[in-house]
Amino acid sequence: MKEYDLTSLRSFVAVIETGSFYNAAVQMETSSASISRRISALEQSLGVRLLNRTTRHLELTTAGEQFFQDVKDILAALEQAEERLNCFQETLSGVIRVSAPLTFGVKKLAPLLPLFMAKYPQVTVQLQLEDRLSDLVSEGLDLALRISALNDSSLVCSHIADLPRLFCASPGYLERKGVPASPAGLAGHSCLRYSLLSARDEWGIAEGKELPEMHTPLISDNGDVLREAAIQGMGIAMLPWFIVEDALHAGTLVPVMQAHSPSPLPLSLIRPTRHYTPVRVTTFMAWLREALYSSTS
Repeated sequence: MKEYDLTSLRSFVAVIETGSFYNAAVQMETSSASISRRISALEQSLGVRLLNRTTRHLELTTAGEQFFQDVKDILAALEQAEERLNCFQETLSGVIRVSAPLTFGVKKLAPLLPLFMAKYPQVTVQLQLEDRLSDLVSEGLDLALRISALNDSSLVCSHIADLPRLFCASPGYLERKGVPASPAGLAGHSCLRYSLLSARDEWGIAEGKELPEMHTPLISDNGDVLREAAIQGMGIAMLPWFIVEDALHAGTLVPVMQAHSPSPLPLSLIRPTRHYTPVRVTTFMAWLREALYSSTS
């Protein structure tokens, strides 16, 4: 058998799965130069070229493609063996890397995580909060929470709940500008827009109907910003309930056009398609699914 180490094999797989030496280095918490040296040493030990690489492109050789498939299965089997050992222990251990939308993560996920970590103190959760769609494979994530429809068929999706949305504005704004009864009545109103949705999707305007002439003083990719602007009387916003529930209870925002509420947003857990998912991850998924369903119902 050829002489090479497990780290070199993991580095090789990471390069292919993430698409670059740099991404693999980030995932493995090392440098690009170190990853390159490991791959070169692996090729030298095997006596075969695995990758054709230029400054801008990586391509598996025929031998590299076969070796990648075999090594990926071997590493998955090793992970499975390690996790089976964990099953004989009283506590799970290891790192779980999770991504979630910023506001949802702060409002709904952050209060729940200490409960999980108290139950499994040897598990470390690395939480990444941002409103962009993370690339699970290239960023080395185990799980991501998504508030949207899933478009990537290469990912495994588990639906948790539906998050209601509503139109809302401050009492002062509605006193000045009037209360619209339907989306058509938004003509002449100031509307605070979420930049990651089209105006038609956001405001519930059916296909074939014209968008009303709306003044748009603020467009943002963050719901907290739109909520605060609505509270300050800048206009009408359409936001998920979890973002505005405190303001609604306080009376600083009130719902409008309730007969025309937009469809709810699906909340889902997604993970990369892999032959094996570590027990700590499946345990966390099951716990999180139940905890989030209870907190959003």
